[in-house]
Amino acid sequence: MNKKERHALIKKVITQNEIKTQEQLVEELAKNGLEITQATISRDIRELNLAKYPAKSGGTRYGFVAEYKYLDTIKLRKKLEDALISMERIEYFILLKTLPGHAQTIGAVLDELDWEEKAGTICGNDTSLIICKTKEQAKVIEQRLKALSS
Repeated sequence: MNKKERHALIKKVITQNEIKTQEQLVEELAKNGLEITQATISRDIRELNLAKYPAKSGGTRYGFVAEYKYLDTIKLRKKLEDALISMERIEYFILLKTLPGHAQTIGAVLDELDWEEKAGTICGNDTSLIICKTKEQAKVIEQRLKALSS
């Protein structure tokens, strides 16, 4: 079986089963007629951009990053609802004031999002600064954040 076929089989197994470990993935692939080494599975996991996400049965499971990106938006909405005090756009920046101890978490979730308008974030205890390359990009992110926090 070539690499392309192997990757297709891995995708199928991951999609149809709640795979929690590399060992479990090796076992499921063997049931489908593919004997594979742990080193190859590890490499395939990286190449397929698989990551661990919460499993329905508890613990974590392998899944595709694209399937779970919406979870980051949900996490951000929850954090903004729980901790955001104020938001202000200043030129290329968006300044988020939060309850003490929440800015780092909001920054970490923002960093996970693939928002092309965001150049980066800097966070303290109660302040998150979102840096954009243009004023227009800052407006776009401000609108997104307002929609999430309302």
